[in-house]
Amino acid sequence: MNAATDRQWAVRDAVLRWLLAKTTEGYRSPILDADAIGETVGWAPTPLTRDEVADASNYLYREGYVTGVPVMGIGIPRPMLTVAGRRVAKTERPLRRAMRGHDVVS
Repeated sequence: MNAATDRQWAVRDAVLRWLLAKTTEGYRSPILDADAIGETVGWAPTPLTRDEVADASNYLYREGYVTGVPVMGIGIPRPMLTVAGRRVAKTERPLRRAMRGHDVVS
């Protein structure tokens, strides 16, 4: 895989970890915020963009890890972890590894 694909998977992981952290803090449906996600998960590479976070939230929605209302260009503005999403996030394994055995689609 290339660097862009690796980053895409890393952003998905970051959004999922952030949602678990926010849920643990009592925020069931936080507002997606690229800066807040980066700060919470200790994102070290170049800052997250809104588009990357929107794409990640759409992916998590399609895979059944979050629920919410999709908004074109914004993703899932107030995502909520599903039971499956919470289970995967708690394993702390990268999504790419969690998807092994399934057809991985970037």
